[in-house]
Amino acid sequence: MAYENSPHIVDETPGIKYYCTCGESATKPYCDGSHETKETGKSPKEFVVQEEKKMVICDCGHTGNSPFCDGSHSKL
Repeated sequence: MAYENSPHIVDETPGIKYYCTCGESATKPYCDGSHETKETGKSPKEFVVQEEKKMVICDCGHTGNSPFCDGSHSKL
């Protein structure tokens, strides 16, 4: 899987977001459907953003607080 050892920091706008959890999306941190074409067995994480804010999204695949980074990448 194409996970990275650092999170994505994004300035989010309100709305429904689908964050990649398989590590294969070409549009990370957002899902592009790669989990289906590459048969990863994972599904995107749906999250509703209520207001504009900066968010730190996991890209190591080990967070315990998906879709948010909890620092797990620093323990790998």
